[in-house]
Amino acid sequence: MAILVGEVGWPTDGDKNANLNNAYRFYKGLFAKLASNRGTPLRPGYIEVYLFGLIDEDAKSIAPGNFERHWGIFRYDGQPKFPMDISGQGQDKHLVGAKNVQYLPNRWCMLNPNATDLSKLANNIDYACTFSDCTSLGYGSSCNNLDAIGNASYAFNMFYQVQKSNWI
Repeated sequence: MAILVGEVGWPTDGDKNANLNNAYRFYKGLFAKLASNRGTPLRPGYIEVYLFGLIDEDAKSIAPGNFERHWGIFRYDGQPKFPMDISGQGQDKHLVGAKNVQYLPNRWCMLNPNATDLSKLANNIDYACTFSDCTSLGYGSSCNNLDAIGNASYAFNMFYQVQKSNWI
């Protein structure tokens, strides 16, 4: 009986164990295992595998956890997140990134550091995160160590980037 794995991968953000180093180690081991064509002790031979995601999905539900939006092996601009030898044979053949990507001008939105009335800040952050992706602010995630101004700025910028970066 052939083995078929419907979804396999490792998230790169959204949890203390979801990071680029762990994802790299996972895929390196996975592709080496697949290239060996040894299968498992009970099911030797070829294993057919489908990767969970090529790119992150910033609108996906986070009900299973903050990591759920970060399964992609490519960044938002089509560049690989890390070098990955998909042959699994150490041939140094890596994924190729998208070519001729056109970027919008760099524009950011942030909390005014001179703001004095912060009474509605928590509500505004909650609103911004409801309509964008703030999973990188979660415990153990890539932006977990920001201060209060950094957290607010991250949330406001994500909202700005997701909604329309040409508002200003």
